[in-house]
Amino acid sequence: MIHVAAVILTDEAGKILICKRGEGGSCAFLWEFPGGKVEEGESAEQAAVRECKEELGLDITLGPAYASLDYSYPDKDIHFTFFNGRVTGGEMEVRVHEEACWVAPAEMKDYNFCPADVALVERLAWERQIELPVMPAMAASLIGALNEQGFEAWAVGGCVRDSLLGKDPKDWDLCTSARPDQVKECFAGTYKVLETGIQHGTVTVLAGTETYEITTYRAEGDYEDHRHPEEVTFVNSLEEDLARRDFTINAMAMGPDGTVIDPFGGQGDLKNGVLRCVGDPAQRFGEDALRILRLLRFASVLGFDIEEETLAAAHAKKSLLRWVSGERMAREMTQLLCGKAAHRVAAENGEVLAYVMPEIEPALTFTQKRGGAEQNLWQHAADTLAYAPDIPEVRWAMLLRDIGKPWCRETLKEGDSTFEGHAEVSAQLADCIMRRLKVDRNSRETVCQLIRFHGIRPATGDVSVRRWLNLLGPRQVNSLVHIWWADVSSHHAKGENLKAFEKTLADTIKNAGCYATDQLAVTGGNLLTAGLAKPGPSMSNMLDWLLHEVVEGRVENTREALLAKAREWQE
Repeated sequence: MIHVAAVILTDEAGKILICKRGEGGSCAFLWEFPGGKVEEGESAEQAAVRECKEELGLDITLGPAYASLDYSYPDKDIHFTFFNGRVTGGEMEVRVHEEACWVAPAEMKDYNFCPADVALVERLAWERQIELPVMPAMAASLIGALNEQGFEAWAVGGCVRDSLLGKDPKDWDLCTSARPDQVKECFAGTYKVLETGIQHGTVTVLAGTETYEITTYRAEGDYEDHRHPEEVTFVNSLEEDLARRDFTINAMAMGPDGTVIDPFGGQGDLKNGVLRCVGDPAQRFGEDALRILRLLRFASVLGFDIEEETLAAAHAKKSLLRWVSGERMAREMTQLLCGKAAHRVAAENGEVLAYVMPEIEPALTFTQKRGGAEQNLWQHAADTLAYAPDIPEVRWAMLLRDIGKPWCRETLKEGDSTFEGHAEVSAQLADCIMRRLKVDRNSRETVCQLIRFHGIRPATGDVSVRRWLNLLGPRQVNSLVHIWWADVSSHHAKGENLKAFEKTLADTIKNAGCYATDQLAVTGGNLLTAGLAKPGPSMSNMLDWLLHEVVEGRVENTREALLAKAREWQE
């Protein structure tokens, strides 16, 4: 167990100091509270004071311990002690982190924190009473208009959940006791109303550039296809409407004055970071199998734990995922993989994900030797997600990059194994997965390309960087660097060669280094004018050759040097 001391430094305006981790280590580019490891022979208080001085140049004074918690990363267990503190002297100098800044508590929701710090951020949000987003005036106006006609109306579902988490909801969905025709009549002549889902009680109100879905309170019949109810019945009870929803955190309603209707304990589950089905979990998942992936997605994105009965039911009902379309599963999977707790959720739910991606099933029980110790392949793949930035293609590639190993193992006399060709096999399996899920072609090809090259460690130097840029382009090379760093970090290596490569890469891109034909200092027109080439394949071949010579460092990218080189080609 590693012991870490951290400080919640607060200034006179009530803002809190947070720091952004840099490239290369664990949790790259995520935010955290200042602090660090408690060294042998020092107390947590002494470590907190020392770390703030060494990392930020700040003298601080500590209050009493604010909180303590344990968190398990894929490669280590950490015990955190958090202190309240204030700055008493020194000029802030960011020496270790990428950056540091003071933020108001209400702004903390806009920053991506290290997984271990998330629970503390949420506690601060509740205890310091972060101002909740105000319901948009138009949503409140629509509710008011329905109320004036004698109907109940509330904001409901995800917008209430996000508001209570201190986030700005993207959409505000409303529910009402009014029937669809009554909703249409209420807003006739005021707003355009679309019958977007009137058979299920939903109409959409167009209010300027904003759209609001308004759904009549309803109960649902049997789900014969495990996705959609065969029929819906309009009801007059808000609680009955909330009872049909998936999870307690989504089964709350809110009025314009902030009143929250919460019959199933959603607020408590939000505060405790728990995902729990409304009612019988097996029934909820049997009604709509997509809820199984939604559960895992929420666990990953919010960093919440899954209540025991809910998790057991999700695993028991996993075979129902065959009823869910590939597109819907792909959207849920991408959001899951980009969540703050993706590594934990993927590691703990491989058997469920194997119903989405049968190609991963052999990896769930496959072991390989790492540093003399046996290591589960799927566990390792999931663990490395914690070290990768939340770029969809990067996260997909990290998860699938080694799934071809079970087909490529060759055991040596010494008992060790090699996996020659596993990158290509993994890329082919990933291609099958993403085609079946109907992932867009660009994303699919990007992921497969990253997988094919993930195991090649780059040489340092200008030529190596230009070769990679010429082969893949800047965006893809940067994504590959993220994958290399995640792999290096998961093995606790320093990655000195990778640091050098990354610096040269940044310098080459910044200084407009030449790695593509359109960056050459000569054009086809220049070659034509100089009588060195004719339009057609010969000109294209000459430009490609000149680019190759520039990339390899055999000629400078100047007009004079390239024209001279072109004459050599002609000769």
